[in-house]
Amino acid sequence: MTLPNKLRIGVRANRLALRLADEVVEAITGAHPSLEIEVVKIAGSGDHVHDGASSAPGFTRDLEAALVEGRVDAALHDLPDLPLVRRDSLLLAAVPRRRHPFEVFLSRDGRILDELEAGERVGSSTALRRAQVLAYREDLRTLAARGSLETHWKQLEDGQFEGLVMAATDAERLGWHDRVSEIFTTEVCIPTPGQGALGLETLAARKDVIAALKCLDDPDAHRAVLAERAWLNELPGGDDLPAGALANIVEGHLVMEAVIVSPDGLEVVRDEIEGPAAQAETLGVKLAVRMLERGAREIVEAVTDEPA
Repeated sequence: MTLPNKLRIGVRANRLALRLADEVVEAITGAHPSLEIEVVKIAGSGDHVHDGASSAPGFTRDLEAALVEGRVDAALHDLPDLPLVRRDSLLLAAVPRRRHPFEVFLSRDGRILDELEAGERVGSSTALRRAQVLAYREDLRTLAARGSLETHWKQLEDGQFEGLVMAATDAERLGWHDRVSEIFTTEVCIPTPGQGALGLETLAARKDVIAALKCLDDPDAHRAVLAERAWLNELPGGDDLPAGALANIVEGHLVMEAVIVSPDGLEVVRDEIEGPAAQAETLGVKLAVRMLERGAREIVEAVTDEPA
């Protein structure tokens, strides 16, 4: 197995991304102690808020440019940010073991979602979370949380909303355990595809880099996110669709549940599928087609046709 003399990993220039990079470097070093690793901060890639994958996300553009231009050997992504359609020259080389994929609820006073009063406000950065909150509690109001995760918390503290929904992995990595009032089950919120997972991307031609990253790959996590992304890729529409999916693999068997919700939470299409994990992407596509036939197409098209 031929490894590179040095492995340069490109990451976003923000606090959370650097924490993720530390975890990756530690794992690679454990497998390849003699391999020199450099973390390269890519300026301009911004702070992320888990707004989901899209066809041309600003979140990944700078990282992938650095990869293609040879300034880094691998790029570290939060999986929800990785575009569904990518250059043929790029390869998703590794998906490490997945962390907590669920959503959490934060409030200033420790209340859970069920304890909010009618008309109180819940903030979140994604249409998916806001729509599912309304589907669960139609008497609440939802607001878009903008900016970094630290900004979201400040907005909560300042009273711009009474509750905040975010990814459990972000709360964990930021050390916000004491701020979490509730962990949502998928009965309340199914997460965006890929949530809780990282992805390491490299050039398909760099066999040495692929070999170095192989130690990070968790086959079950990799197949699960491929199923979720195949499901999402089958849906028509643009960015930030109110569409969530979560796959789990146990002993080679995949179970995946998914939801598509209208922005007001009044229309909900939920479904699930199971089968051999080796057929992960096929199962994801099959589930999407079935949901579109059951009414999800009208929801997605209505969202896509809404003025920006």
